[in-house]
Amino acid sequence: MNNPLVIGINGGGTHTSLALVDANLNILARSEAGPTNVNYIGIDAARRSLEDGLRELATHVPLSQITAIGAGIAGVDRPSDHERMQEVFAQLCPGTPVTLDNDAVPALIAGVGQRFGIVTICGTGMISLGLNAAGDRARSGGWGDYPDHGSGYAIARDMLYALVQAHDQSGAPTALTERILTKLGLQSTPDLISWLYTEDRRVDKIASLAAEVIRAANDHDLVAIRILTRAARALANETVTVARKLGLDSPDVERVPILMSGGLFMHSAVLRDVFTITVQTSVPAAATLTTDREAALGSAMMALEALGVALPQPDYATNAETSRRMTERRNPLTMDIHHRPTLELVTMMNLEDEFLWQAIEKQLPQIAALIDAIAERFDQGGRLLMLGAGTSGRLAVLDAAECRPTFSISPDRVIGLLAGGESAMFRSLEGAEDDADMGRQAILDRNVGALDSVIGVAASGSTPFVRGALEAAAAHGALSASITNVVNAPISALVQHPIVLATGPEALTGSTRLKAGSAQKMTLNMITTGVMVRVGRTFGNLMTDVQTSNNKLRHRAIVIVADATGLDHAAAADILARCSGDIKTAIVAALLNVAPEDASAQLAAAHGNIGKVIQ
Repeated sequence: MNNPLVIGINGGGTHTSLALVDANLNILARSEAGPTNVNYIGIDAARRSLEDGLRELATHVPLSQITAIGAGIAGVDRPSDHERMQEVFAQLCPGTPVTLDNDAVPALIAGVGQRFGIVTICGTGMISLGLNAAGDRARSGGWGDYPDHGSGYAIARDMLYALVQAHDQSGAPTALTERILTKLGLQSTPDLISWLYTEDRRVDKIASLAAEVIRAANDHDLVAIRILTRAARALANETVTVARKLGLDSPDVERVPILMSGGLFMHSAVLRDVFTITVQTSVPAAATLTTDREAALGSAMMALEALGVALPQPDYATNAETSRRMTERRNPLTMDIHHRPTLELVTMMNLEDEFLWQAIEKQLPQIAALIDAIAERFDQGGRLLMLGAGTSGRLAVLDAAECRPTFSISPDRVIGLLAGGESAMFRSLEGAEDDADMGRQAILDRNVGALDSVIGVAASGSTPFVRGALEAAAAHGALSASITNVVNAPISALVQHPIVLATGPEALTGSTRLKAGSAQKMTLNMITTGVMVRVGRTFGNLMTDVQTSNNKLRHRAIVIVADATGLDHAAAADILARCSGDIKTAIVAALLNVAPEDASAQLAAAHGNIGKVIQ
């Protein structure tokens, strides 16, 4: 076929771009039209937009000379919507072959030059769509303006919420208020109600306000930065989901091109930077990029591809960085914190801390499985050992120490081990972490066996002391687990229960006492608390084994008995006294109406598990 001419169309919820393209990917003419997402504007309005755009291109070349059309249009994934749009093209361009797909596919082809990788679009709407080497396709997001997070509409919606919070004085003041009121020609925040609920107020009009959020963030407005950071992480979550569905998060995959597409990505460094670092935290092989190639060209490439025309591969640059662990990389949000006001500094740190609960939430099934496995052994007389070096080791020791007063656990049942010993608790002996033999010996010295559980904690997941301890624990039949802050960590492969808290770069580069350490401590809290609940060291959410070593705790014991039994405080104090101050005995005696001696005997038979005595 001699130099075919094709039309590429990229249609979304705000506008539609069309390009007349030859086989060498030269753009000969362009046109613009209104939106074509049928879910936003309906099929008739979408037809009119396409008709307008095609009519303008026809002033350059008659449509009868067009060999094929490629169209990437948002909202055509459902078979019924796809069929309706094909019918529109058949009416507008009868006899011309049309390759129609979701608008994400031509964007990927334009940017990456091949059907491999992931494209995440952030415009009026959002979607993340990927293709692997086998040709499998997966997507996440793209459900429309209400369900999706990270889209232009969602950003604008969050901005409007921030404005009304600022007006009500329930949220931080923001320069966005003046920006939005000026743009819309309004006098005050309450005037937004009339503007928002005008009968013809379309999604794209609301979404267009996201541009003001980007401008405010560029001027260091903290509310705007927070909104964009949350949006970027939502977009990253969808992208990581696609990578997982396609197996692109495997350590065997060397490189995954991830295209950031859409006008908001193009204009916001915050969106790009936070998105990139968040994706790479879970998918280290991710190589994010943007492209100057417009999506309409990608649609034309789809049409040429369908005609059998060989397409050139673009030479694009990415920002991939794989030489440093994620916990050691620089955080783009805090590059210049020494120049920024203190409020901005602590706001950036607070934004980073928001990521902790997300990292932990993703590991909740694994954490729950570990708790159950430890509890089963602990209930049979086994021990729990938690160990690490530096900050991780100190947190392990701290959590073990807190179990004694909280649950009356003997210090030889829940044990914290720190590389370098007790002196390293208060004086840094970071070199101790490099001694794998010290870790092995720590396990051997405590005669670890099959009923014991050993958790190694290491942000990097490669600490020799921790590795040596876990290897020795496994060799002696103990249950083994790890808590790390990077994916594909070496020690994760050594244990039965790897917990991966992918917290990403720190606000202060490499200072894992910040996010990584906080996530570790929160997870250790969950594990030890969960184990103690499972083995009956609580009654509901009451600390029935708390040590009553001072007046405050002795009063708390009375309150616990009263809450557990429904007795008033005087009666609770009386039965507690008759039970020699033992909370669980007092609760059993009161609820089962038995003598303290009988209550104590029943608890002893149940190995102290109050849940087995009171069903």
